[in-house]
Amino acid sequence: MSYATASYGSGSSNWGGSGYQDCVNQCIASFGTPASYMPTATASSEMGSSGSGATHTVIVAPTQGVLRYVPFMVNASVGDTIKFMWGANNHTVTKGTSLGVCNKSENALFASGEHDKDFVFTQVVNDTNPTFFYCATPGHCEKGMFGIINPPMAGASSETSVASMMTSMMANNSDISAMWSYTKNKTAGNPAAAAWGGGADMSNMPSWAQQAMVENVLYTRLALAANPETLQSDGSVNLSAGGDAPLMFPTDITAALSNAAASPSTSSASSPKTATSASASPSPSQMSGARSVASSGAAVALTAGLAAFFLL
Repeated sequence: MSYATASYGSGSSNWGGSGYQDCVNQCIASFGTPASYMPTATASSEMGSSGSGATHTVIVAPTQGVLRYVPFMVNASVGDTIKFMWGANNHTVTKGTSLGVCNKSENALFASGEHDKDFVFTQVVNDTNPTFFYCATPGHCEKGMFGIINPPMAGASSETSVASMMTSMMANNSDISAMWSYTKNKTAGNPAAAAWGGGADMSNMPSWAQQAMVENVLYTRLALAANPETLQSDGSVNLSAGGDAPLMFPTDITAALSNAAASPSTSSASSPKTATSASASPSPSQMSGARSVASSGAAVALTAGLAAFFLL
């Protein structure tokens, strides 16, 4: 299936006059029964360094076509280890710069190289300054595949916070408005998931990356809503909290919206389609995204359809 990526900042999607509900209906029609993915118990290969502190796990592309890191932002202390686990093929973890995001850093560089599903890369945290990382596979970072270790915080009430800027974006961008509406629906009853990433500071983010950052926040909120047991009272995320129960990760909502926008609102989807889509900063008080993720061998099943959330 061909896939037209979202045009960041365009706000040009047309939901046929039915707004959010039309978007939801088209998204459901566009995706069939959710597919699951179970990683192997041991990594196919592993490289990197390990520290003496806690280990925080970040999933590199939960499933093929989802260009996201989960969680998008992680808070870590000096000596902690970030464990990147590949859920799909053809991705990297490369240290970027705060000004360029998709530009390789020349300062204390770390780079995994391009690898496939089940690869593991570990990196020790050497300081608590904000550290950007991205996928260097051509085109992936520009579609939103980047993340932050120890992201800067502004507080949810600040005009430069994700929460504040998301509000202004919704007024001018129909894609963001639809995504927010969908996410609000799925996080209803889970205020911690609904507020995740709200206090992250966007003041120094390049203008092109601001919408991508908001989309990453919304994606992580959906993942937390689908797996409420992973969101701990201290704001951490523990993938093993559910025991042997599989975890559910949504397909990329950007892809769902793009596919829905590309299809006539009156058309019927006679056959399911598989998305080939394009992958927020935490504060305990904001529950925003400093997620310490347990890296023990919990079985992880990753879904490949937005329709999964309507079946929960």
